Amino acid sequence: MISLNDFSRFAIYYVPPESDYLTKFSASWFGWDAYQGIKVNYPMLRNLNYDLKDITSKPSKYGLHGTLKAPFFLAPNRTIDELRLSLSVLSHSIKKFEIPSICLRIISGFIAIVPSTQNESMNYLAKKCLEDLDRFREIESPDILNKRRVVGLSPSEEHYLFRWGYPYVLDNFRFHLTMTTKLTSEVSKNVLSVLNSELRVVLKAPLAISKIYLFGESKLHGRFEVIEEFSLAD
Repeated sequence: MISLNDFSRFAIYYVPPESDYLTKFSASWFGWDAYQGIKVNYPMLRNLNYDLKDITSKPSKYGLHGTLKAPFFLAPNRTIDELRLSLSVLSHSIKKFEIPSICLRIISGFIAIVPSTQNESMNYLAKKCLEDLDRFREIESPDILNKRRVVGLSPSEEHYLFRWGYPYVLDNFRFHLTMTTKLTSEVSKNVLSVLNSELRVVLKAPLAISKIYLFGESKLHGRFEVIEEFSLAD
């Protein structure tokens, strides 16, 4: 039984299936298995010259994920069951698809897995999650908004932050699976080399988008974990 009391915030993410190599590798990479909601041992990577815990310090809270709707507090007039029902309706309205090609890229100093070219199906999925589920979002406090301004926002990002509670949406949305915190160029060079080697098979294959996931930020340990999966239409 899902209890609102177990989680402080919710988010809608994409993650690969639990059995995928990328999922299993990333669980050890982050030291966090979001499917199981447990810590796991970091891998021994011979060619990595830096502390993996430091490299992944910020994204390890979330584990492997691609943001479709950023973390939000549930609106006081909404319930978790209503959110689940709306997610089910939304997921059945969108057909499964795939991203033909993915690669590693540095974005504002952090390394992420991204589509090799912009994918309109993913952009549409994110837009639907943003708009159709926005009634479940409690309006962010000034403290939360200011935290999201720390990195510096463009005028359009500031506009979206005020309207949607998050700046990187709609035409500012770029789908990505974050793999590191912000790194120096020297560290990035080594980490990119290691990730390209470890993920060489993954990076040659399409990325299937067949499910979306409701995540929750656990009040117990403060990390995000999978609550429920929702299959897209065949």
